Amino acid sequence: MNPKEKAANKEAFRQMSPSEKIEYIRTYYWMPILLAVIALVVLITSLYHHFTKKEQILHTAYANVSIGTALETVLNHNYLLSRGMDPQKYEILTYRNLYLSRDPSPQNHEIAYASKLKVLAVINGKKLDFALMNREAYDIFSESDYLMDLHELSGQDESLYENLKPLLVENIVIVEDNAIEVNLNEADAYQAVTKKVVNGIDLSSISAVKEAGFPDKVYLGIIANTPRLAECCEYLTYILSLKEAGA
Repeated sequence: MNPKEKAANKEAFRQMSPSEKIEYIRTYYWMPILLAVIALVVLITSLYHHFTKKEQILHTAYANVSIGTALETVLNHNYLLSRGMDPQKYEILTYRNLYLSRDPSPQNHEIAYASKLKVLAVINGKKLDFALMNREAYDIFSESDYLMDLHELSGQDESLYENLKPLLVENIVIVEDNAIEVNLNEADAYQAVTKKVVNGIDLSSISAVKEAGFPDKVYLGIIANTPRLAECCEYLTYILSLKEAGA
């Protein structure tokens, strides 16, 4: 567009009424305006997430247990405070509503399958440090060899290990089996080689856990491949402090 045409258009726009100007802009400039608005929203959203994103210091899964607000405050929020960490800047990421079962009912089959895949994904991605579980979930985690042999804690923190001993629980780990052959009808009967490993912590004596009203015992396990073992030890020290304080 040459200078004369630009000047003519500018003069024509100047002489339009306010409603005509709005209609003109809406007709000829709606796409650039829309793109500009979208870009502004994306920029604001990105900046908001950048400045409000919390650092995740631990990752916990709740498997077959429902954690109320009061108990979650004790287990997560209060732990951060005990470590001198601002809950506005740090968090314990929790994977909720996981359901694990060897024989789920038809209506729960899809939930169980999705939960199994979720657990496998976060473990393989080293995005899980602890699992809080009922007995069925604990057995499944143990058999799958997802849980750390807690004897290893003695090499990390001997005092912590000694203090945890009264709460430690032994369970079965499947070393090898013929499940694939059975599923492929290449074997008539299921067989497995197993061993017993101390890999669970019974939290039932913790007052805050008892007050939550769980129908059965609740277990805590450390995921075997956690890259945050030092922080896990700090967390277990905090759990023990709850028992000692009767919290």
